[in-house]
Amino acid sequence: MNLPTFVIAVFSLLILPGPTNAVLALASTVLTVRRFLSLIAAVVLAYLAIAVPVSSIAAPLLNGHPGIASTVKLISAIWVLCLALKLWVPAPAGGQNRLGGVQLFITTLLNPKAIIIGLTLVPAVEAGIPAAMVAFVCCVAVTSAIWLGLGRLLVGRYVQVPPLARHCGCAVLVAFSVTLAIDALWA
Repeated sequence: MNLPTFVIAVFSLLILPGPTNAVLALASTVLTVRRFLSLIAAVVLAYLAIAVPVSSIAAPLLNGHPGIASTVKLISAIWVLCLALKLWVPAPAGGQNRLGGVQLFITTLLNPKAIIIGLTLVPAVEAGIPAAMVAFVCCVAVTSAIWLGLGRLLVGRYVQVPPLARHCGCAVLVAFSVTLAIDALWA
């Protein structure tokens, strides 16, 4: 696969709604430049922490042991469900009910998209792993910025996520959790 095809494939996968993108959109409350950059950095670092070792070390292990992939999906489903439950409960009076970099980092670490990219897309790039990783980081940064922007449009400049947005976000996260759990259990 050439580099432009890799970029299109990675961008197409990363732009799709998923747990990381849902958390990015919901984390866009009180978005400053510093918070914007720290949230994008959290996503980039988490994706790299998974994609690099998976593409270079774990590919043979995961290909030979599908149970490991199912376990990762099940852990991801549990984490996303916990985020949904945290989001459902409103923040105490005067408090902020926002998702931060830590939740975003862990959600991204558990996101199956990183494993898919590391197992199938990175090894197929003819330009080599370093070029693929640079392109990958650019795609992650751009898609994260898009989702933060969408969240900013939907959630606005509220200190707390409005109840309707919080409940819709919670429903999306529960749907992702159920989908991951079903995929893990029937794989």
